[in-house]
Amino acid sequence: MRRKVVPFRRPRRISRGRWRRGRTELQAALFWIAAFALLSGGYALLAPAVDDRMSSMRAMRSDCRMVRAIDGDTVDLACPGRGTMRVRIVGYDAPELFSPMCEAEHAAALRATQALRNLARQTPVEVGFQGHDHFGRWLADMRLGGQRVATAMVKSGNGRRYFGSLRGGWC
Repeated sequence: MRRKVVPFRRPRRISRGRWRRGRTELQAALFWIAAFALLSGGYALLAPAVDDRMSSMRAMRSDCRMVRAIDGDTVDLACPGRGTMRVRIVGYDAPELFSPMCEAEHAAALRATQALRNLARQTPVEVGFQGHDHFGRWLADMRLGGQRVATAMVKSGNGRRYFGSLRGGWC
């Protein structure tokens, strides 16, 4: 008995409605608008807000005390159970004190270090640890007296917002 050969036919497409097609096109348009905004500098506007929001949700410990400020964004902390440790404060970048590119950067680094010491006079220290950097320092979000250190240093002009991308010069 021979089978009847039926030519291949496309299955009939079931319409899901015009609104679904429109929603997909809208999602694609929003994706490209967001991508363009991020590539054209929108990241610089969006990142601080996201960073501050994430900082407010981070678990902080308040049993540490600041021993000394090494430079504008690095401190030594003494925490019970961990001893003394070197900590890089996240969320901003300060001028380099130990390897400045010019005399202006060195002067700015001295000002930033002094500003951090002045902030440290506010005794309650809250720290949220985030891991280590490539120098072996702890990375931490820090608040002194309830105020976020990164925000205070940027507002005072002693640092710039920094989220791990390329850094600008200070000269």
